[in-house]
Amino acid sequence: MNPLHFKKVVPKDRIQHHITKENIPVSNNSYDGLYNALVEHKAKLAEEIYREYEFGGKTSLNIFEIIDFPKHLNSKKSLVNHIKGKLGINTKIVDVPLKPPISKEPQIHLIKDLDNALLIQWVSGAIKEEWDGYSVIQRLDPKYVTTIVRFGSPNFIEVRAGFNTTLQYLKIFKQLLSNDDNPSDIEWVPLTKLTETEAEKVAEILDAGLLDAEHLGSGGIGKYAVTVGPDDDDLRKVDEYNKQFSGKKYLSQVLRVNYKDIATGYETKVKFRINMNGGFEFKSKVSEKIIKRIMDVFVEVRYTKKASGE
Repeated sequence: MNPLHFKKVVPKDRIQHHITKENIPVSNNSYDGLYNALVEHKAKLAEEIYREYEFGGKTSLNIFEIIDFPKHLNSKKSLVNHIKGKLGINTKIVDVPLKPPISKEPQIHLIKDLDNALLIQWVSGAIKEEWDGYSVIQRLDPKYVTTIVRFGSPNFIEVRAGFNTTLQYLKIFKQLLSNDDNPSDIEWVPLTKLTETEAEKVAEILDAGLLDAEHLGSGGIGKYAVTVGPDDDDLRKVDEYNKQFSGKKYLSQVLRVNYKDIATGYETKVKFRINMNGGFEFKSKVSEKIIKRIMDVFVEVRYTKKASGE
């Protein structure tokens, strides 16, 4: 477990929940104090929590339906075997860090089995020069991007990166699925790009409050950013907001959802931002369960299927 990465991706209130539930003594209530107490008294639990958030945290993500996904690769086993062939590896590659030489071109670093999905983490990087106050130093700056292939009907690919970076990884993923003599002819349909009606339905199902909104100005000129006041929790319930901005096109929305994990009893508030032109970002540190819960609702709205999860 990487302690620095733990602090980056796991929210403080998740640690506090287990500290209270397990009656663990703490020296102070700072993040470091809570983390050190949890690791000292419940090391296994700390590891389990970390695994839930390892590839999450505050993250941008974009999900696309994969049109014409190659039928011969439509299972975890067949896709893993295909990747082994592309990499020229005959030994186990799932749950084994591959640690490829880092270059500007993204390489597969890790593959994990996630129930009905396959997580593929990529690494790339370059040498950066910095001034340390005394001299110019060089350091390797690795960057990791997580992609997840979700098998089902339909199939989806999730890229945990900003929208422009996502477009790059869609091309990389298409190359991964292709054979040298048989390029894959696949298309992508964005799941996280919603119409205003669809965004309202997502908020309704999740009982989400609208915290921030960005609207296009009248006549398509300019834009307006609006934030909910300290005494309110949903702009849509504020009369003055409705009077001024009803009918004005949304450019983005920040929503907040109350989330409860049935298994652990952990409760928290989750914030996420929808960019109406494409792109999605969690403003809170989130686990795989939370990501799946929110994305299941997107699938339900777009494909009129019942969402799963808590």
